[in-house]
Amino acid sequence: MPDRRVLIVCFDALRPDMATPQLVPNLHRFASSGAYWPDAHSTFPTETRVNQAALVTGCYPGLHGIVGNKFVDPIAAPGQIFNTGIEEQLRDGDERLDGKLLGVPSMGEFLKEAGKVYASLSAGTPGGGRMLNHKAETVGGFRMALHAPEATVAPGGLAAVKEKVGDFPDYEIPSMEWNRYATDIYLKFVEPEMCPDVMVLWFCEPDSSYHYKGIGAPENLAAIRGVDEQFGRIVDWRDGPDGPGEALQIITTSDHGQITVEAENLDLSSKMEAAGFSVGKTLEDGADAALELSSAGGIYVRDSDPFLIRRIVEWLQGEDWCGPISTRAEEGTLKHADLCWDHPRTPDIGLVLKSHDSKNEYGMVGYTLQNSDYPVNGGLHGGLHPIELNNWLAVGGNAFKIKYVSSLPAGIVDVFPTTLTLLGLSVPAYIQGRTLTEALLQDGEFDPPASTQKEIVVDGVKGYRAHLQTSRVGNTAYLDSGWVTRRTV
Repeated sequence: MPDRRVLIVCFDALRPDMATPQLVPNLHRFASSGAYWPDAHSTFPTETRVNQAALVTGCYPGLHGIVGNKFVDPIAAPGQIFNTGIEEQLRDGDERLDGKLLGVPSMGEFLKEAGKVYASLSAGTPGGGRMLNHKAETVGGFRMALHAPEATVAPGGLAAVKEKVGDFPDYEIPSMEWNRYATDIYLKFVEPEMCPDVMVLWFCEPDSSYHYKGIGAPENLAAIRGVDEQFGRIVDWRDGPDGPGEALQIITTSDHGQITVEAENLDLSSKMEAAGFSVGKTLEDGADAALELSSAGGIYVRDSDPFLIRRIVEWLQGEDWCGPISTRAEEGTLKHADLCWDHPRTPDIGLVLKSHDSKNEYGMVGYTLQNSDYPVNGGLHGGLHPIELNNWLAVGGNAFKIKYVSSLPAGIVDVFPTTLTLLGLSVPAYIQGRTLTEALLQDGEFDPPASTQKEIVVDGVKGYRAHLQTSRVGNTAYLDSGWVTRRTV
């Protein structure tokens, strides 16, 4: 066990239904020879920094506190929406919050206490790079985000990295050279210089090309093939004569799926104004409401006024673009707690825009409305469509079974406790994810845990009915799907 190390590779937004032998031969071969979970789950909202926080804490947003890519926190970001995609906002916000940006310890903090070395490298957003390792300045190790090189924490700094791998390529979509460069940094700098106990490598594809080229578009397929080629380089190195072999446990995952954008910006602010509600950038100017959602997110209500919340909820439930709604306690809605999303930062009203199962021009299932400005027929994520909630999860190494397909649900929250178990470390009681014991090689007979499933149904006004399907293994809950139907009234 002492020689075990863990590499976590995330393919941002990869839909499992697109991980075919033809498109991702290296990843498919890896999953087929290791352990794979077809029923793997994202957390809600199905947004990147929410799930990055889940990855590095083993907890849902109700505990870790990153309740959206953007949210209201008047201490972290006074007078504006707190945007977790901006590196400086995360850095400054954590300082204003006295180091309590996350409500629970992160992977970097935990591994430092255990005497382990942690490293993270992101080809995604600047804020995402910090989210994976936001305490690197104090806990050491390695952190780098290609979109925020000035925030690099590394032995010898950014100059030492560039000396080994050269200058940055231009960023393009699809991001072929960008992800190749990230792989070079891992193979040519991080491994030989640091040999970390745990490493997170975050590829920005297929997320970028999903968003801007379309799900299944030729450019998107090229991007997926490109990151698969980079993953193949990593596996070849691991299994080669100079690599660590299968003592390096590899966990491959994605943070969410994506579905296709159906129409232009809904302009929810204008719709609310027309319905008689004033809307501000935040609530500090006395407006009735502040909004933060793309296809999902929510509405912050002045003084969390229950009468005003009820008025807005009843108006929403009469609109045909309205999908699942959640609140803390309002009748006729799902509850934030049902979504593992009940935190002081959570909007008073959670809102998911309507989605459906039609196929796009490339035959890929899933459409959503948007309250943002992504290109029509591009991709989007955030909501409760089952494709958004289904993420990729496969593992391999000498700690795991081979050619094993799990019938149990699992999720991105399970990566942290599984990593601790692989390293022989205890899993804290507050962790909400579970160790993926069904895939671990163990002495003697082992009965995998049982799973259960349930559907929550709530009736609102004007024929509105919201559904939420969930699964559970032991104490760990997973979100399967959320949708709305209309009953006759």
